[in-house]
Amino acid sequence: MYKKFLFIFFANIIVFVVIEFAVKLTLNLLNYPTVYVANEIRDKYYNFLTGYYFNPNQPEYQAPEYQKKDKSYYRQGTDRYGFPIDGKRVDANLENKKDDTFRIFLVGGSTVLGAVLENKFDPISARIEKKLNKNFGESKNFNVINTGIGGFMSSQEVSLIQNRIKYAFKPDCIVILNGANEFANIIGKKFYESNSHRFQRSFQRNINKTSQNFLYFFDDWFSKNISTYFLIKKIIEKSSGKLLFDAEARSYIKTKDHLKEVENKIYRYFYNINILKSISSKETPIFVFFQPQMNKKNYENLSNSDKKIYDKFNKYNSNYFKYKTIFYDKVSKKIANEKSILNNEYFKIIDISKLLNQNKKQDKYFSDRVHYTPISREIISNKIFEEIKLHFNF
Repeated sequence: MYKKFLFIFFANIIVFVVIEFAVKLTLNLLNYPTVYVANEIRDKYYNFLTGYYFNPNQPEYQAPEYQKKDKSYYRQGTDRYGFPIDGKRVDANLENKKDDTFRIFLVGGSTVLGAVLENKFDPISARIEKKLNKNFGESKNFNVINTGIGGFMSSQEVSLIQNRIKYAFKPDCIVILNGANEFANIIGKKFYESNSHRFQRSFQRNINKTSQNFLYFFDDWFSKNISTYFLIKKIIEKSSGKLLFDAEARSYIKTKDHLKEVENKIYRYFYNINILKSISSKETPIFVFFQPQMNKKNYENLSNSDKKIYDKFNKYNSNYFKYKTIFYDKVSKKIANEKSILNNEYFKIIDISKLLNQNKKQDKYFSDRVHYTPISREIISNKIFEEIKLHFNF
């Protein structure tokens, strides 16, 4: 009896593993997600200050040569704080700083982190650092530290800067490149919660549900780790119409007033800009660059390859570029019309949203609807370098 039980037990496990492998392989081949990931951010990156962040001491990764060129990429490792390591930087104790060191923190989302990178010298931070040391390295040793992470919005940037960077790491200057994620991160049904990332709200709800019902932990874990379980729930979703994943946010997306949402996002963005202005100082000036992005108004200036990216995504979601263009227009106008209010001696917001509009050589500036290529990263890093040089008069 005992042997029979063991045989049935292990036979079921083997059958399940085979089914799981087959489901995962099929979903991969069809280019579908294999498990549920809240806002494309995994729980293991949870951070109490910013909602999520990279784990520290992670190794760098270079895709193998046999992969197709368009899938080959480089990913930085992280230091003891979770900051990406690129350029010539090595893991070091940032709570100490030599007298000749000039330390700049570059803050933002995945465009700062760098997507589809060629090597560790490709990110914007590494490019700025190289320019500063090449031009002014005789008198100072410039360190530009990349703190970018995918999906970050201004409230997370404020938290990271105020509670970690400015508090402990002795920055001489802080540079922020943002804008795209301000539009991408939804406000949500409860406005008073909206100055946070969607993932933070989802994580809080999951924690609360788990504490009320222990079985919810298994449901959540299976959804995010077991492809067969995920597929079954997706089939139930499709057939019943009931949302089983991230229901509150997804139902809100379907019913929201888009124009009101844009206005609320603009309010949220400048609310956080004013906080950044208030924490800037003579010792640590802060520069915010409102980043370039493809939208309806610069469509004719895009290269043919970038137009294909635009057209493909616009076909999938026609509202994305429509309302992103409105958001960008309104933010640009506010920056232009309120320069004297928004800026001071140690804080500056600089609109570079049209920086990539001129493209006479038909260069590929975008790797997808948001992220840059080495060519556009070089253009942006040049602009940031010039602003830093102008302010500090090196």
